[in-house]
Amino acid sequence: MRDLRFVAHLDILGMSSIVERDADAAWEMLSDLVAVRDRTESYELEFSDTNKRVAIPDVIQSVTFSDTILLFTKGSSDTDLRCMIVLVTEIFHKALCQCVPVRAGISFGKFYFNIEKSMYAGPALIDAYRSGESAQWLGISLSESVYQRAVSLNMESGKSKVVVPWELPLKNETKSCLVVNWPAVAAHDFTVAPPISVEQFYQPFESAFGALELLPPEVRAKYNNTVEFLNEHLIRHAQA
Repeated sequence: MRDLRFVAHLDILGMSSIVERDADAAWEMLSDLVAVRDRTESYELEFSDTNKRVAIPDVIQSVTFSDTILLFTKGSSDTDLRCMIVLVTEIFHKALCQCVPVRAGISFGKFYFNIEKSMYAGPALIDAYRSGESAQWLGISLSESVYQRAVSLNMESGKSKVVVPWELPLKNETKSCLVVNWPAVAAHDFTVAPPISVEQFYQPFESAFGALELLPPEVRAKYNNTVEFLNEHLIRHAQA
């Protein structure tokens, strides 16, 4: 099947290091992520502005290999994009609740697949992978291929926009990007009022990845960048 569709690439941040530290813990973390995927894929969504109910399995397909979840839509409508943003955000949110650090990228474009033969390829897959992997944080980045359509959806969580601009830290620079405002979506699950310290945010991950102060500088920077985004958008959401 060949067509234009929305594609999302999600993976666990630091999976190789945890495999080296404790393979059993790595398997448990991967199992937790897949369990989150399975639960969220059974969702049925209702969009208040259109009064349309959509079952996720009717819109999005998924495949898991190693520590990566690949999601792709069956079509290219606005409803498909809405469902993709909601599903990726829910997987990200629920994964964090299970102490699984995830980053994701969402793109649009040509994508080829043959599920029976486990074949998946196309520019949209590469685009989604690069959007997620280049970001130095835990978060959800949008490829430029979905910017205009994502903004035009005008999705909101409470009074906060779901898609927001951000100076996203990359490996050697920062770039003005559009990202998913997951702190606003997940605000009800935070029991600590912002500002949240990096130490507080990282504490649930310490048993798997080791002490924060012992992390390589580039890894610790990813948690610093995440907490900066988290605090700013939790505060904005509370004030909206």
